[in-house]
Amino acid sequence: MKKYDAIIFDLDGTLSNSGEGITKSVQYALKRFGIIEENLDNLKHFVGPPMKEEMMKSYGFTEGQATEAVSVYRERYVPIGLYETSLYEGIVDLLENLKKHGKMIAMATSKPQSMAEEVARTLEIETYFDYIMGADLIGGKQKKEDVLKALLEILPVKNKEKMLMVGDTIFDVEGAKAVGIDCMGVSYGYGDKEDMLKEGAASVADSAEDLLKDILGQ
Repeated sequence: MKKYDAIIFDLDGTLSNSGEGITKSVQYALKRFGIIEENLDNLKHFVGPPMKEEMMKSYGFTEGQATEAVSVYRERYVPIGLYETSLYEGIVDLLENLKKHGKMIAMATSKPQSMAEEVARTLEIETYFDYIMGADLIGGKQKKEDVLKALLEILPVKNKEKMLMVGDTIFDVEGAKAVGIDCMGVSYGYGDKEDMLKEGAASVADSAEDLLKDILGQ
């Protein structure tokens, strides 16, 4: 088992259970376009990938429509949905134990930078993170690959063999593969365990406790 020095976490679906705030805000945005979706479970696929791309993929929106939809989404998400989130069980213990083992801890999320920082403060976990890297509100840094590239540029750890991405969806695995680092998945989020393993995840943990063991090679 490899020894990792830098552990990079996804946020939504990995550290925080943010589905309520995201899906209700997507529901709010879609309604503006005459699309009524009463079942929030049908909108869980919006947790993880870049919002604009998912709008285009799922509803056939043009780029302009998708951009507008994201703007409407933020009308609800920023004042309300951002705070409809909670930590998954065992996350604080996980972060504390990684710190005790001398690990550098970072975050790479498709959530915009300011929102990622606010969520970390709200959940009272910001002090565990040496670096937080989010996406651009407007700009080219949207996909997980782009966020990871930006993060890797500022990380003091330069050996990619010593870096590990942890996420809950195939987008995290794909992003890690694109920048040349390993990825471990978690099954309690919004992705599919088999999809992550097929894409190349080193392992998929069912809890924060199991994830800690996988990271430390115990």
